[in-house]
Amino acid sequence: MEITFYVLPPDAPLSARATTVCRLAEKALKQKRQVLIVADSKAEAEALDEALWTFKAESFIPHHLVGDGPTPPPPVRVTWQAPPAECRDILVNLGADLAQGFERFNRVIEIVAGTNSEREQAREHWKAYKRQGYGVDAHELPA
Repeated sequence: MEITFYVLPPDAPLSARATTVCRLAEKALKQKRQVLIVADSKAEAEALDEALWTFKAESFIPHHLVGDGPTPPPPVRVTWQAPPAECRDILVNLGADLAQGFERFNRVIEIVAGTNSEREQAREHWKAYKRQGYGVDAHELPA
């Protein structure tokens, strides 16, 4: 399993986190991958849903909130609850805790942005993955 932390600059605007998620989803879609984005709350999931709709006027990222939409589901799904059992490709975790069942995914992505407490939370996630024996990588991103 591949675990990657994408680290935004401390002064990045709050919207940079959602923009980063949209960019990653778009890239994964081009690679014919499936993405599950786990938000920390229903409000954050709905905001990400909206961000995916409006990310780029010239592109479309097929997605929906888990529990809504068609069957079979689109390649990008957003939830604030436990990941559905059938999801196994890419997990983007935006939650305060490690996502339930993260170990069944091929790849886990964590976006590091925000306040010092949010950054500390990411450090705790890093340590938890390492304690469980997973290799972890980090990429610094521009604002």
